[in-house]
Amino acid sequence: ARAYNCPESCKFHHLNFNNFNNFNKRKGKQFMKKRRVAALFMAAAMAVTGMTGCGSSDTATTEAAKTEAGSEAASKEETEAAKEETIDVKSLPAGSVDLSIMLPLGQWTDNFNMLIDAYKAEHPEIGEITATFPGSDKYDDLLVSALSAGELPNIINLGYGVRRQDWWQYCEDLSTGCPAYEMLTDAQIKNGTDGDYGMLVLPMTMEGTGILYNTKILEETGWDHMPETRDELLQYCKDLKEKGIQPFMLPWAETYLNLFNNVGNYWLLDKPDGGKETLAKLMNGEDVDLANDPEMTELLDTYEQILMPYAQEGAVSADKWTCRNAFFAEECAMLIGEGSYETPNIQNANPALLDHVKQGILPISNDASKNKMAIATISISVTKNDDPNVVACAKDFASWLVSSDTARLWHQETMGSPTSIQGLEVSDKLPVIAKDVIDTIDAGKATENVFVYMPSSIYTDMQENWAKYVAGVETREQFLERYQQIFKDLKDGIYG
Repeated sequence: ARAYNCPESCKFHHLNFNNFNNFNKRKGKQFMKKRRVAALFMAAAMAVTGMTGCGSSDTATTEAAKTEAGSEAASKEETEAAKEETIDVKSLPAGSVDLSIMLPLGQWTDNFNMLIDAYKAEHPEIGEITATFPGSDKYDDLLVSALSAGELPNIINLGYGVRRQDWWQYCEDLSTGCPAYEMLTDAQIKNGTDGDYGMLVLPMTMEGTGILYNTKILEETGWDHMPETRDELLQYCKDLKEKGIQPFMLPWAETYLNLFNNVGNYWLLDKPDGGKETLAKLMNGEDVDLANDPEMTELLDTYEQILMPYAQEGAVSADKWTCRNAFFAEECAMLIGEGSYETPNIQNANPALLDHVKQGILPISNDASKNKMAIATISISVTKNDDPNVVACAKDFASWLVSSDTARLWHQETMGSPTSIQGLEVSDKLPVIAKDVIDTIDAGKATENVFVYMPSSIYTDMQENWAKYVAGVETREQFLERYQQIFKDLKDGIYG
């Protein structure tokens, strides 16, 4: 085993999304007041139904009462915080605290019980830990339903950025009562600090996305390396077709996961700063001349020269599992827009494939030095609870999940995911595609996906725009016009 200390060249660990952190501080609360999904609004409404308005006949008395009430509330909050900080979770009665966790990590479903059993063995105070791992496309709706039912899980996924900013108000500041906080870098703390709500996000693992290659097919087709430029990728597809091999299967029914998230943002990732400046301009309503943007041009050229012509028949209606299973069964040579998180799925479907699979970059540019691997930081957050014992135990469990040796080995060896906290050892048994991600990071060829810094209010329209484009319903010009307009509408308040 070796300690993985992220070098300066590893951009995503050192990203300080200052523009977006400042945006969060200026806009976070304003957005939450303006834009509410129905259940959030109902919950907020129920919370204030017992409040009555004050008349203007006794202003001084009213203000004094407000001040006194505010002081009492502040004192109560301080007292509760102090209690939480001093709670020794292992001193709590056996089986006295139940916890729940819900994360958009479907691949964890069949493996997480081993972590539950390990943690409970160390913590007799824990009764039951209920774990749910839905797909990312269903996750936000399930969070809303849980909140509406008064059953918000104790540990959820917020992630970096403004994507789930409506949930900041329901989450705990992890700068106290959470031992793993002391292990974070300054950049991780800054990225995980949301508006005025504190440090809400604990980075846990990393995922790299791009292209998964079947290297046996690659070599049999006469290639001794993965394509490094768009033209090389095009030539590889031509070579595969000549041999009667399907180059890839594209799940374009997955408008959120594949089109909008894992592939659609590559034009931003390949910019020198990972797209932060351009995205900030877009969110400010500025016209960035997308038709002449070099990286956007490269991405759409990739679609029109490679992805669209070589897609399987019916790609627009294909789901992720249809495409994944075809790759696992070695019926196609590549899997586009997927990544290192597929290790347990490959292990379950075709373990032999792990001997000849490799994680590569999606090369949209003919300048190989520009092409980057998209990195997603998988994180966890702790929700508020009236019982300080529950909060203390949830923070301890969250800390254990991101920093304990047991969890480290599970993340790395069982799930094939590099861990986020620097200084943790890297297992010699880390699966090959996870090693590919680390090697790409070490080479300075990876950057954090700025997708999470797009507010979720625009997701539906962005997905629709991408779906129309790949289906041929929209031209490139119409796609770009709509893309820009969505951000202008965001700035103008159309999305709240």
